[in-house]
Amino acid sequence: MAKLTLNGAEIEVADGAQLVEVIKNTGEFISNLCYVDGLPPYAGCRTCVVEIEGMRGFQLACTTKVTGDQMIVRTETPELRSTRQAVLSLIMSYHSDRCLTCHRIVKCKPGDTCLRDDTVTHRCLTCSKNYRCELQTTCEMLEMAGYEPWDGDERTYYNLPQPPADQGNPFLEFDPQMCIICTRCVRACDEIRHTGAITLAGRGFSTRIEFGQGGAVDESNCDFCGACIDVCPTATLMEHPNKWSATQTERWTATTCTQCSVGCSIHVGTKKGRGVIVKPDTTANPVSRDQVCVRGRFHYDAIKHSARLTRPLLKRNGGQDDSSWEEAMEYTTARLIEIREANGPDAIGFLGSPLATNEENYLLGKIARAIVGTNNIDSSTGAVLHAASGALRAAFGSEVLPADGTRVATSKTLLVVADDLESSHNVYALRAKDAAVRNKARVVTVSSMWGELNDFAEVWIQSAPGDEAAVVAALDAATSGGDASQGRSLLSPEMQTAFDNAVAVLTAAKEEGGQPFSAISGLSHFGAAAAGSIVGSLANITMTVAGADAPKALFVLPQEANGWGMRDMGGTPEDLPGYRPAGDEGSRTELQRLWGAQLPAKPGHTFEQMIGNGVKALVVMNDNPLMLAANRDAVSKFLVGLDFLAVIDSVPTATAALAHVVFPDTGYWAKEGTTVSADRRILRMDEAHHPRGDAQQGWRILADLGRRLAERTNPGELRIGYAEVGELMDEIASVVPLFQDATFKEMDSGMQQHFEGSRASNRARVQVPAVHRNGGFILTTNRSLYMSYEGAAIGSPDADPLHREDCVRMNPADAATLGVSQGDVVTITGNSASVQAPVDITAAVQPKMLWLPLYFDGGATGALFEADSPVASVEVTK
Repeated sequence: MAKLTLNGAEIEVADGAQLVEVIKNTGEFISNLCYVDGLPPYAGCRTCVVEIEGMRGFQLACTTKVTGDQMIVRTETPELRSTRQAVLSLIMSYHSDRCLTCHRIVKCKPGDTCLRDDTVTHRCLTCSKNYRCELQTTCEMLEMAGYEPWDGDERTYYNLPQPPADQGNPFLEFDPQMCIICTRCVRACDEIRHTGAITLAGRGFSTRIEFGQGGAVDESNCDFCGACIDVCPTATLMEHPNKWSATQTERWTATTCTQCSVGCSIHVGTKKGRGVIVKPDTTANPVSRDQVCVRGRFHYDAIKHSARLTRPLLKRNGGQDDSSWEEAMEYTTARLIEIREANGPDAIGFLGSPLATNEENYLLGKIARAIVGTNNIDSSTGAVLHAASGALRAAFGSEVLPADGTRVATSKTLLVVADDLESSHNVYALRAKDAAVRNKARVVTVSSMWGELNDFAEVWIQSAPGDEAAVVAALDAATSGGDASQGRSLLSPEMQTAFDNAVAVLTAAKEEGGQPFSAISGLSHFGAAAAGSIVGSLANITMTVAGADAPKALFVLPQEANGWGMRDMGGTPEDLPGYRPAGDEGSRTELQRLWGAQLPAKPGHTFEQMIGNGVKALVVMNDNPLMLAANRDAVSKFLVGLDFLAVIDSVPTATAALAHVVFPDTGYWAKEGTTVSADRRILRMDEAHHPRGDAQQGWRILADLGRRLAERTNPGELRIGYAEVGELMDEIASVVPLFQDATFKEMDSGMQQHFEGSRASNRARVQVPAVHRNGGFILTTNRSLYMSYEGAAIGSPDADPLHREDCVRMNPADAATLGVSQGDVVTITGNSASVQAPVDITAAVQPKMLWLPLYFDGGATGALFEADSPVASVEVTK
């Protein structure tokens, strides 16, 4: 630590700290229009000049580090102010500055009128960043009103033609007229996001910021993460949706993004009760820190509020009609009781969801087990996660690992197995890039198709689609000194060389010891056996390479947001809450004591087992099996054949369209409760805006249903009524050991779960499933980056508003053979189903391989996949 005197006050700071950050952290104002916290200084704006005793002239606070003791710094002297004004005047001579330097600006407050010049278009009043602009604030602090030394210069902003604004995409607006060439956006895109979509073009006076080769933003490789918006000090880069509403944001709410299992911390800004803007929140999840992806930043606005469910629906009169809550609840209660009495508890099934909160999944399981009396509780996405969890248990004795996601960025060697981590778990891909760029990590990737992370990898093993499990098993064998010939032989000669190089990288990591190693598995949506094999092999590899550190080195990323939390809450037929085996008498007795009700003695059916096993009624909480499950035809027949189907959801999904009763849930940003991230952090979700119409939060709907069912079944001393979500959170903390510190008043959002149990490492026995091919095309799928779940769930043609992914990817050689051109529509046939899609011709996929987004056409992709197959054998016709 070092002592520093700042404007007469002595403070203690870290030795070597950047002076500009020290000054800002004390609350003192310092102009820093080009500095980005955490990045090397650019020293372009020159406005952060300070006076340091003992140093000649003025120094730049951004390039100065605190060293030693007794550094004496002054930030406010007449000379400093004059210098800053002169420097800032040069910057503003090329910016629209009418309001910023107007001598009557004080009389215009609060900035909603203009008393001087109503013919000028670009002024603060007409700017969507009015009162959120860093340049505006800096001008006020430096008292620039009336300071115009360049007046009369022919080269100023108002005397030169300005480039037009780019407003042609749904996410981001780029107005180069507002740019002061601070280059923050260039450096954020390059050094923080490692994308390089923004560049400096031109020379000297003609220097400009450009996207890509100078074309439209959406024609560049920009992935619309919004990092450039966060650092832009002016209105050059702005959010496109609600940009005017966001200028008058009334409230900011800290909550958690549920677009994937990274669990990024976000702030939702609201106005008049609706969300109008999203920004990263740096306080809760250290993995995401100040970053989100396009889904987290913009998908809050993916569908119109009018598209959401706002009233209960009852199937009658040949359709679904509006109903009162009382009528819908009483009908649902009566039908479930009637079916239970006629056919027994196991005739009723329950589907929870990784798209629901922990509290909702917990209550659903409590109703199923303690009131209805069945362990038939699962999710349509549960099979893959169950297989992966089984592999973790076999290897470590627990599926709850102490792996901290912040480790990824600091690793020296990384092994990543995922279809396209950039699309499915964007911020984890970003942290892997951080390791490669900043930490010079050696990255090995295994995937059948190209993803952006592969460009950062030292070795990319491109397996044939569906052979990933065999290749990773071969890597396991090779690194542990076994026979890898069988898996290695599946690769092309070029990829066999890549395989050998990967083994060399992993072996070197093992021999180095003490150097952080991390392995990442981005779970696929289909193919449980293959997923289990991959996780088991990765567990073995981490034991070989990382030794005793293995449990901290393996990251298994669930397909959807709250997969781990769903399992924590007992959202599986084999486990009660807290991973108590459902068939174990001691575990059952313990939970019976905590709940005050009898519980069923035998495990229940998985979702796949419910089909054709006598289930006659189904209660679905935020799940959508017609979109998320494979073998869609069989799923559809099952749902249609049910005697009773009740759905709780916020949007009218394909599954909800078949329901006898639909209860309107709130959207993600109107929910309260908790969720669990991929690296086992318990994260808070807070209500950013109120429910629409008669919609209610899912936990309230379940509590009401549970109370009515309990009144008719008399389950003992069971508690099922809760006035606030905090009461439910506190109960979970008393029932589920992993949540014991997550009480409503005391929980620290972002804390990691700590499982107190055996983590003894045992090599997992891996069985690689066979992949059946018919000689045609092999279709793969995964969660894409741009396509909105909610938009796809309601069949919106703009589920992918950029239309980058509403297509099937095909290799150029296959397109030539079929006579297919870019954009042509082809028919893909497999598993007795057909899907039509336009073609995107790209070398990102191999010959005889196709890729179609999981959410394409409302989940039509799942119809082409057979149950438990990671890939689909299909035919393609023009």
